[in-house]
Formats: sequence, C-alpha cells, structure tokens
Amino acid sequence: MAKPLLMLPLLAAAFFLAAAASASARVPAAAFTTPAVTRTANRSGGCYPRFFAFGDSLIDTGNFIHYSTAPGPVARSPYGETFFHRPTGRASDGRLVVDFVVERLGFPYWTPYLAGKTEDDFRYGANFAVASGTALNQLLFKKKHLDVGGITPYSLGVQIRWFEKVLAMLGSTEHERREIMASSLFLVGEIGANDYNHPFFQNKTREWVMPLVPRVIRSIGMALEALIQLGARTLYVPGIFPLGCAPRYLFLFRNSSTADYDPATGCLRWLNDLTTHHNSLLQAKLAELRRAHLDVSLVYVDYYDEVLSIVSAPARNGFTPATALDACCGGGGFHNANFTVHCTEPGAVQCPDPSRYVSWDGLHMTEAVYRIMARGILDGPFAVPPIVSRCKKY
Repeated sequence: MAKPLLMLPLLAAAFFLAAAASASARVPAAAFTTPAVTRTANRSGGCYPRFFAFGDSLIDTGNFIHYSTAPGPVARSPYGETFFHRPTGRASDGRLVVDFVVERLGFPYWTPYLAGKTEDDFRYGANFAVASGTALNQLLFKKKHLDVGGITPYSLGVQIRWFEKVLAMLGSTEHERREIMASSLFLVGEIGANDYNHPFFQNKTREWVMPLVPRVIRSIGMALEALIQLGARTLYVPGIFPLGCAPRYLFLFRNSSTADYDPATGCLRWLNDLTTHHNSLLQAKLAELRRAHLDVSLVYVDYYDEVLSIVSAPARNGFTPATALDACCGGGGFHNANFTVHCTEPGAVQCPDPSRYVSWDGLHMTEAVYRIMARGILDGPFAVPPIVSRCKKY
C-alpha cells in the first residue's frame, strides 16, 4: 500500500543545497581538491591502464562542489574526517568505493572531471559522477511538475557526453580511441536511486514512482550501449542498495505500521521491493546487452545483497547492532535522521566512531561500509567475476 508523504524538501536540495551555505561561508573549490597521492601505476599486476566511472553521490569525488554555487554540508567538516581529514566533496566520512578501486589499481586519486583541464589530468581515467545525479534527465522531471532546483542537470547522458570529450582528448585517431576503450575498466553506477529519491521527497507516492523504473533502466541501457559502440569491453554495473534500510527513509516513514517493516532487519519492505524491482530489470537489461554483444563483459554488481548482509548481521561485519539503522551524523530524532538539521549544522548529533556505523549521514554510507563494498566488487562475491580476476596485462 502506498504511503502518503509529508511535504518535505527535496532530498538532494536538503542535503546538498542547504540554505545555510552562503557564498560568504564557502571555501574555494580548490581547497576541496583530493590530495595527490603518489603511487606506481598498475601495482595490481598490470591491470587496466585506465578506469572511468559514472554515477551519483555514492561515486562523486568532487564534481558537485566544482560546479555548485552552494555545495552545502558536503563541503564542510565533519565530511572527510576519517581519511582525508577535511571535506573533499565526497558524501562520506572518508573514502568511497571508487577510491578503494583506484587504490587497488595502483593509480593516484582522481582529479574530478570538472576540475581537470589537460590530458595529463585524465592519464589514469576520470570520474564523471555528480552528487544528486539521475539516470533520467532533468527535463523529464520538470515535465512531470517536480521542483528541479535540487536535481543536477548533469544526468547520466550528460556524463557520457563528458566522457566522449575526454576520449577525444586522449586519442587523436579512431584506432587509438578504440584501443583505449578496449583496455579500460568502466563502472557505470550506482545510478538510479535519485530518480526515486527526488519524487519521494516531493510528496510523491510509490504508485507515482514505480512507472519510472523501466524508463530509468532504459536510460542506463542506452548509456551502456553508447560506451560499447565506442569500444568498451569491460563494464561493471551496480544495482541500487536497499533504500528501505536508509535512515532518512526510516525517519520519513516513521509512522508506518508494524507490518511495513521486515522483522529480520527493521527495513521498510515496500521500499526494498521497489529497489529489487529496479535491480531485477537492470539484470534483465544486462542479459539482453550480453546477447547482443558477445565480445563484451557486462558484470552486475550486487550492492543490494551486499549492504543488506551488513545490516542483517552488523556485529559480524564490525558494526554496532543497536545502531545499524542509525545515521552516524544527523539531525537527531528517529534513527538520528531528521534531515531538517544537517550533519554539519548546530544541533546535529555525531557518533564518536564512524567505523562502527553503517550509515554516515542517513543516506550515504561510512568509509567502513564502502571498504566492504569495494572488496565485494574487487575480490567477490558480489561481482562475478570480480575486477581483480579480470585483470589483463596491456
């Protein structure tokens, strides 16, 4: 049964575009640049020479703060406190999944695409993900009468066009570009969660959101097809993590009946059902593309079961059971997830040890969880075959 929603600000706007972030309080974007870390490239045994990623805030390593005039809480401490010891534009206390992948491949941490200027900036690949990003374009949401103020215009389709510009910069001939494509590793997603978050946080029901799912999958499929036509041969495509376990959703639907919750996890059943529907359609789309492109490796990454396994057995994974569904840094209230007060603002409640928490700010995970998720895609079992097993010498 669909749940009526309270009128609340759009999720992305509430999180990223907080009114309290005035221009005078902002730190220059250059201050958020990821620190350079010198590494010997391809330490993992001559793996992929380049790695390209597309998606939203689960992947964004600084693109949002390089274009936004009001990047909001993510541009202030305690974001980044665990590893970088300052905010870098990552929506976490530390590193993201892509950071751990980059480390394993032996590359320096990426320059965000919007901060890059020369071919040298993209020597090891590029990250095109943008926080609040969607698979569907902003115009579609506008036509559906949603407030698009908090929806970035840099949807997945735009990110693909950015990539084409970088590819042209890296390869001057068709042959060079196809060689780059064939030897590179691509991570397309996680993407799609915000296509559902934005309307849910604008008072839309499950019945309103569900018809978006096939359109989201179609958009992801078109992006994958575009990369394949350019010559991509190795693509990893994550599904969506269980939204029904996100503290912000648990706070939003805090008046739900007992029957709405999964007794094994405390997560919202109906919202996780929507998530599994998305993931099932995504897997079907990947199967369709595999049949059409027999020489291409399209690997589904099961973020849903990976995160659900952590929430289901937090102690086994090193997390505190009593707070497995709570935000480490949030606005208090149910599950510490009242997002009218942001993690960085006066009145916010911050946990003493993020490494014991699953959720960082009620929607994004802690570095500790991203480390586990990265292990699942690098070494298995949540990507078959895992990235490291597919490493090739070039």
